[in-house]
Amino acid sequence: MRKKGFLLSIVLILVLALGLGIFCACGAKKDVSATISKDNMGVEIADTLYGLFLEDISYAGDGGLISELVNNGSFEYEANKTAYWNIDGNAEVKKESGLNTANPSYLRLAVDGETKLENLGYIEYYDYLTKNYNKDKMNTADMGFHKDVDYDVSLYVRLNDFEGTLSAQLSSPSNGENVSLTLPSQKGEWVKVSGVLISKATEDGGLLLTAQGKGNLDIDFVSLVPHDSYGYGRQEWKYASLRQDLFDALDELSPAFVRFPGGCLAEGDTFEHLFDWKKTIGPLEEREQYHNIWRDEDNGKFYNNTFALGYHEYFQLCEDLGARALPILNVGMICQFQAKYNKNAKKYAQGKMSKDEWEKYLDSVALRPGTAEFDSYIQDIMDLIDYANGTDTNNEWVQKRIQNGHAEPFNIEYIGLGNENWGELYWRNFDALYKAVREAHPELTVISSASYQFNGERFDDSWEHIHKDYADTLVDEHYYTSQNKLFKHNDRYDSYDRDSAKVFVGEYAASSWGIGKYWSQNNLWSAVEEASYLTALERNGDVVKMASYAPTFAKINAQCWDINMIWFDSQGIVLTPNYFNQMLFANNTGSRYIDTGITAKGIYSSASVDEESQSIFVKLVNVNDYAMDVNLAFDGFGKINASSMQYMSGERGAYNAPDMTTVAPKQVDCNIDGDSVSTSIDGQSINIIRIYYGDNDGSTAYKLPELPQNMQNEITTFDKFVMTPELGFAVGMMGIAVLLTLAFVVIARINKKLIYKKVGIKK
Repeated sequence: MRKKGFLLSIVLILVLALGLGIFCACGAKKDVSATISKDNMGVEIADTLYGLFLEDISYAGDGGLISELVNNGSFEYEANKTAYWNIDGNAEVKKESGLNTANPSYLRLAVDGETKLENLGYIEYYDYLTKNYNKDKMNTADMGFHKDVDYDVSLYVRLNDFEGTLSAQLSSPSNGENVSLTLPSQKGEWVKVSGVLISKATEDGGLLLTAQGKGNLDIDFVSLVPHDSYGYGRQEWKYASLRQDLFDALDELSPAFVRFPGGCLAEGDTFEHLFDWKKTIGPLEEREQYHNIWRDEDNGKFYNNTFALGYHEYFQLCEDLGARALPILNVGMICQFQAKYNKNAKKYAQGKMSKDEWEKYLDSVALRPGTAEFDSYIQDIMDLIDYANGTDTNNEWVQKRIQNGHAEPFNIEYIGLGNENWGELYWRNFDALYKAVREAHPELTVISSASYQFNGERFDDSWEHIHKDYADTLVDEHYYTSQNKLFKHNDRYDSYDRDSAKVFVGEYAASSWGIGKYWSQNNLWSAVEEASYLTALERNGDVVKMASYAPTFAKINAQCWDINMIWFDSQGIVLTPNYFNQMLFANNTGSRYIDTGITAKGIYSSASVDEESQSIFVKLVNVNDYAMDVNLAFDGFGKINASSMQYMSGERGAYNAPDMTTVAPKQVDCNIDGDSVSTSIDGQSINIIRIYYGDNDGSTAYKLPELPQNMQNEITTFDKFVMTPELGFAVGMMGIAVLLTLAFVVIARINKKLIYKKVGIKK
């Protein structure tokens, strides 16, 4: 027994060592050394590499970037016309003689004394860190008011036989003063009335309208817009303005492009709601509204597209950000997921659907090339290009652009045809549109789709089409990964055909394997994984021309997607480690890749040079859990004048939340010794070493911006316990070892008793 106990102890020790060996740096070389030589400059890195993707999901547009605080101001929600309104009095939604055909619904008040209407704004729905609906939150007004800020309140009013007054107020603990709205003298006509409200405090609340008197009064298109929003009062932003802190967050990313409007939103889920860019421009009250595909009406999550973030606002946003516009259009077909395309294609392939049934199905979800409807859709695309790039002031769409506040062309360079599309139907429609666009506008780059898969049959089929017929397109690849996939596939683009189509990683994001829930999945380790992958994109700059994390925005406790770059609530903003990762990469990248030859274990690296500014950027992503010394020699660049490092590190599970900021980038100076630079990097870290040579003294180097005020107020240390997969494996192995030990002990005791019994020994 003693011998068995000794052996089992050895097993336990070995299992423990195996489990914890992942974390042990024993014997590992703890330094990174390399010579960065001008002779080793390689491929060009496109100045379009790092950009943004904006889709109205998780209240990113309406309720987020768009500054409008009123939700359902025109009573157009299909499933619940008065969603997000508390009505105290007699009121009814009617459609007989609405404001216009685009927004026919309005609210008729039958006032006899006093009627009150409170709009809750864009509310929260869920318990914190869950998708459990919370009825209290869903009935709590959630407009974010700021102290001493003015708010424009406006609405359209039609007096029928009403005699009385109408007033408005900010309904919150510190507010409540009524502002009288001047009613029109004429009866039976729609008239816009407005006023200004001032908030006495920074707090949440709603908008309260009070009608006093007697008779019928119609109201429509209620609006509340803060004066401190981005673009307010500017001719270029004549219809909508943006929430300032969310715009600032985009601006700090220095995006080279903005992909818009989707995502599935670029398609729609029915023919009736096939996305039509023409319905997203002009006065807001004339833009047709309809349901957002990310709604959950069964649980009271009503979600409409007001299209206040329309194509004109999109183009203007790109111009203000200094980014290229990258519009994504559908190819005359609704979202293939909504259309159950795979299911029907499988039935057809298996002979469970006839040829006629298959063609009938296709016509139910997509316009058919050669028909008048498809030709009209082609013209819609040509009209969009005229709206964006046209100079002929006699052109209808150029005139509309001028009327909307922008006399000069926006000069777009790209047109995307399709979003996450695949299969026979997509390529049929894509081919017709591709040929039409290429013939009319050969100066534009067309973007094609490589399906929604990281790899697999649909992905391979898409690339087969592209290699054969569309090698001059930019190919939109999408992938949301887990289980360390980006770590495992760092060499993905090393083997791509250098003479074929180039790649646009239009949507990507990594989820840390086994770490985090909802926005806590936007943790340091997922950012480290993404950073490791971005070094490969730079290494393959001759193939990969663009990349954008997705999604960009999500409202806290109202999310439709679990991982997002920027989270926000009514008052503040949460910038994730994934956000900071892209910020660091986008603002610290050269125009030519340099092969460093770095092979240190656990290090992913990329180096690039901008010869014009005489700057070198060495990116080191350390996935080890221990710090490493770094020694870099530079050959052929002349005198090194300055060097600094911007970096981000911490515990794997560290994340930022409304009440804590545990991960943010920092900067330190590096040591310079002749033509060498040295520093040290933390374990589990993203590091960008910047070197300035020649005439560049480093004084104009990119500086880290200040954190948003709410994040500055919540800086703390991440001290939560996180069960990482490796730790889970170690604990699991130790548990198995303990069970085996107990089993051996029990079996040994049973055997011993049996032996004693057999030989007649009593014990």
